[in-house]
Parts: sequence; C-alpha cells; structure tokens
Amino acid sequence: MSINQNPKTGLRKICLLSDHHLSMNPRLWKEAFFYEKEGFEVIILTMWQSKDSLEKDFQILAGHAISYQSYLNLIPGVVNPISRFFYRARKKLAGQLQKYSKISTRWAISHSPEKMFSRAMQEKADLYSAHLECAFFVGRDLIKAGKKVSFDFEDWYSRDYLVPERPVKLLATLESFALGNGLFCTAASQSMASALEDCYPSKNSITVLYNGFSASIEELFISYLNSNIDKSSFNLLWFSRTIGPDRGIELLIKGLLVLDIPVSLHLLGEMSEGYESILQSTFPFDKGHNLVIHPFIPHSQLTSFISQFKIGLAIEENINDNRQLTITNKILQYLQSGLMVLASDTEGQREVAGFLSHSVTIVDIGKPIEIATAIKAMSQKESSLKNSHNNQFEEIFSWEAQEIKLNSLIEQYL
Repeated sequence: MSINQNPKTGLRKICLLSDHHLSMNPRLWKEAFFYEKEGFEVIILTMWQSKDSLEKDFQILAGHAISYQSYLNLIPGVVNPISRFFYRARKKLAGQLQKYSKISTRWAISHSPEKMFSRAMQEKADLYSAHLECAFFVGRDLIKAGKKVSFDFEDWYSRDYLVPERPVKLLATLESFALGNGLFCTAASQSMASALEDCYPSKNSITVLYNGFSASIEELFISYLNSNIDKSSFNLLWFSRTIGPDRGIELLIKGLLVLDIPVSLHLLGEMSEGYESILQSTFPFDKGHNLVIHPFIPHSQLTSFISQFKIGLAIEENINDNRQLTITNKILQYLQSGLMVLASDTEGQREVAGFLSHSVTIVDIGKPIEIATAIKAMSQKESSLKNSHNNQFEEIFSWEAQEIKLNSLIEQYL
C-alpha cells in the first residue's frame, strides 16, 4: 500500500510493535485505527501463536487498509514443529536461567526480540510505536539505530506479574530508557504516569491515554442488543479474557457468603485449567446465589452483552504496583455500557471514581461485609450514567477524547 505523505507531518509509514495477538490488545488496534484515519500507512508487526486468535484479529481489521504481519509465527500445525519447539524451549530455558541464576536475557522477555528488530528495520517506518515488553526491548535498539520510537505503558511492566522467571531489572532498565529517549510516552492512567515519572526522572512527561472505546461505535453496538440474560435475577458481571485465581473473584465470593439478598454472578472469559471446579466447590449456592459462566465473545458483541447487567465488578486485587495504578478496559467498558461499578480500592480506580463518583462505589475487597453492604445498597438505586452523565464520561474517557491527545502529540513531536 502506498499513500501520499501526510501534509501535517510529512510522515508516510507508522509501524506498531507488539508480541500479542491484536484481539488481545485493544490499545494496539485503537491506536492503529487512529493513525490510519489520519492518513498514514499503518503496519502492525506482532507474534502469532493461535489460529483462533488470528481469525479474531482479522475480524477486527475487516474494512481497514492496515497491513498485519508476524515477525514470528508459532501457530501449531502451521509452522515447522522443530522451529516452534526451538523458540518455545529457548524462552523456557531463559526463564529458568533468570529464576535460578538471576541472569537476564532478551529471551526471558519474549521468544525472539531479534526477529522483531530485524523485521521492524525492514519496514523502514518513519515512526515505531512500542507496545508491551518485547517491543520496549526492540524499541531501545531501534532508537540506537537512529529510528523514532514512541512507547506505551499500558502496564508498569517491571512491577507486574512478579514471578521469579520475569527479568524485572532488565524491564526497569528498558522503561527508564524509554522515558529518557522515546519520542513520546503514553500511559493508561494519571496515577501510573505520575509514579513512572517519580521512579524514572526525565525531562519528558507522559501523556495519559485512558482505555476507553469509541463513544459512537459502542453506542452502535448497544443498539443491536439481543437480550438473553434473565432479568428476574439481580445480575452482577465480571469479565476478562481469562477467568482465574488472584483476580478478586475469591474475595467476592466471601462477600456473597454474607450477602442476604440472592444474586446471579456472571463470569465472562476463558476459564483457566482447573479453576471452574474450584469455583463450583466454593461458591455459596446454599445462600440462594447463582453462578453463570459465559465463554469470551468478540469485542463487537461485548458492549451489547455488558449493557444487560446492572452492576459491573472491577475487583482487582492489589498484589503489585501495576494493579494498584492501572485503569483497566473493564471498568471503563462497564461505565460506557451504563452500569454501576463496584470497584476495589486502588489508585487507578479511585482516579475514575474521582470523575464519576455517582456510578463507582469503592470498597475494600478484603472485607466481606463491606462488599455485601455495597452490593445491597447498589441494588436499590438506578444507574445515572445512562442518562445525564454520558457526556461527562465521553469527554474524559472515550477513545475520541484520547485521539485528541494523540493528535496533539503528533503535532508537537513529529
């Protein structure tokens, strides 16, 4: 694909880098769509590991003139099994080396950063946008090679998933380099941006891009509502790509144990191996509560599905600095769909509640009575966000509001 140079910046090609499937990283495709709309040639370069996920990726890209390519294809049955074994084994070995010897290598971050770098250099892009850990490593090398790179802190990577196999010190070094040398940096919350700036002093500031979605498109999705949820029950919803431990569900169940009104808890996502049996054995069915599990659905169906509920659960456990500071897609999508939100007491979620206190109730999810009391109180009131407060949400958290910031960054730095 070839286009004329953008008259605003003179740029022709932007290459977005990640090592997750597009369908697993909404910030990536939202940013890609923005650059496409601004008239740039857009390349997304990532790693492919799942045939099902790849199909979802192309569904998202339908109707868009965006080039979607893999720097490494590890889809079973599609690539040489020896090659797939090599990359997976090397990453596992690097993780063990990190765990037992504290020796950090690039392969402890991802399967093949060197391949991402080589493919990225072939694109000869005018700007590279680095998403997730592997791209931060490659982004550093691209800058050293004379390229322009922006960095997105969707998470605080060196303070997240703190397992022994994770090269925390290497990730911190990459984060510091990004803030000091990136063309510009973005983060998912003001809380995270401020913490990063305090941790890595730099002359550069971080622009906050909230995890909201397009106001107009999400409204269109809701208009196609096909109700299939039993409205005779008081329905609570928790969703994520994966349903598993340490996500706040266990603490919520303790709250349901002391809740004296019956509720139906709906969980939407792909179940971690063995976790459903844990849920079934610990869930308080004897208290009159109901548990409903839904498989994950495409984003185009998500808003319509969410809007059928009354309360959305943003019950993130505060297990590390990243969970404390980030603002997830989850809480913003609940609000955009018109739900009231029960949220755990983290800095990121207090940031949202500071704008929309009428729709967000903050609780200490370590206290079952506090959870139960909040749910009962919320059951007796109507959500106000569907009506007069829509504009306030859209002005702050919609993707259109974030695009204004991105446009300003282009004009300022490019």
